[in-house]
Amino acid sequence: MGCTVDFSSTTDIAYSCDQLSTGGLKTVHICDKGQLDGIAELSFDTDGVGTVSSATGLATSGVDLVTLGFNNKDGFSNFTDVKTLNADGSGSAVPTIQLEFIRMSPTLRTKLETIARPGAELVAFVETAAGTYHVVGYDFGLYAGTVDGASGVARTDKNRYQLTLVGDENVLSYTLDETNFNKVNA
Repeated sequence: MGCTVDFSSTTDIAYSCDQLSTGGLKTVHICDKGQLDGIAELSFDTDGVGTVSSATGLATSGVDLVTLGFNNKDGFSNFTDVKTLNADGSGSAVPTIQLEFIRMSPTLRTKLETIARPGAELVAFVETAAGTYHVVGYDFGLYAGTVDGASGVARTDKNRYQLTLVGDENVLSYTLDETNFNKVNA
């Protein structure tokens, strides 16, 4: 016998032409998951909606945030959140963030080496081009799955690095509203 799904508090999913559905990313901040584990200023309700209770923001509460600057028109950078359920009752959510950085400079290489540390557990705060805000990897952390550098072959090719952050969570990524997202790096 299957598990009962309680729809009593769930409303219909409606389509609206007024909602922005533009793809792409605008802003990505990352931090070490261990720093978030030690603070009470970030919490989530049962619907996965987050609140930053600090009036001054997470950055001034001792969380070291790094903003990842990327070309938001590169046709590559994106965020996906895929939840898979199996017939045996198991399941997982796999969030993935892919970012492209131009020019394989020595400084960028060093920064990516710091992020791509074996055993690292990262959390990302993502703002999409559609105006949605996500906390990615909060429960178990993200890791740098790949750092890919390429010089390009032709003059029209990009000299770039691409970073892929991947996680393995139990639930889809948590969300924030714009006010709380703006407190993240305040």
